[in-house]
Amino acid sequence: MADTPQTPEAVAYQLMRDVMAIEGASAALRESGGPDRAWLLSTYAECLKVVRPDAKSAQMRSF
Repeated sequence: MADTPQTPEAVAYQLMRDVMAIEGASAALRESGGPDRAWLLSTYAECLKVVRPDAKSAQMRSF
């Protein structure tokens, strides 16, 4: 990550990848076939709030 700009978004993305690695080892996530789009977006939003507390609460949109 040394070549990656250390923006709040980049840090949140790396944190999400770390969470995914840890939770990916859980039986529940493996049985469901891995993270889906909703899980990824909500986890990234949570990580972004951690590194940027002023970030507004992300609202999930249906696509």
